Amino acid sequence: MTETETTIAAEAEASAPPSPIYRLTDVTKTYQQKKKKVVALSGVNLSIPAGQLVAIQGPTGGGKSTLLQMLGALDRPTSGEVTLGERNIAALGDHALTDIRATEIGFVFQGFNLIPTLTALENVESAFAGSLAKLSKDEIRERSTAALTEVGLAERLDHLPAELSGGQQQRVAIARALVKNPRVLLADEPTGALDEATREEIMTLIERQWKDRGLTVVIVTHDSWVAKRAERRLHLKQGQVREI
Repeated sequence: MTETETTIAAEAEASAPPSPIYRLTDVTKTYQQKKKKVVALSGVNLSIPAGQLVAIQGPTGGGKSTLLQMLGALDRPTSGEVTLGERNIAALGDHALTDIRATEIGFVFQGFNLIPTLTALENVESAFAGSLAKLSKDEIRERSTAALTEVGLAERLDHLPAELSGGQQQRVAIARALVKNPRVLLADEPTGALDEATREEIMTLIERQWKDRGLTVVIVTHDSWVAKRAERRLHLKQGQVREI
């Protein structure tokens, strides 16, 4: 290959769109409730490139939480494929799904989901259960301390959740989600329990982590202000996804 051909190939590779980290193909999810079939997702086809910040909006009951569960390897579709990287996680066993959740995906929720009897540092350390428990106590302490420092809580390591504000608790939750160095961050209404000023702080923190770490971030939100901060917006209604 000539120098010119090499340059052209390199430029083409640099300009090529990122490979999808998620690909959903004909994904359907149904539930049985009191002898009635409920369709949460109906033939969803969706591709999410690696490194993208995506917001998902839609009415209550439209399937947003179900879709997030599929992306988070927390549930399997009734039919269809959910591919993370090169693996169809819909076809994996429970042990493999647990390993994926422990190493590749970080979760942040509206209610923080912190353990009330553990300090901020201990809550972050709790992320190193299961497949990550092989790390030494010193390594876990060092990484957890660094994660809390990164989100601005270096002076709150020994505080219990009840001793922290809502915004500080969400910062602990973000540190816990990211201390594992996951490829993906999934956030379910991460600003829903916060006031306007704190909402701004948390979104700025999530955006900074997204850019600095090259994360793929998917946020479910009812808040249009939050959604407009994303690179890409999706609307999910009656189990169907469309671009906004």
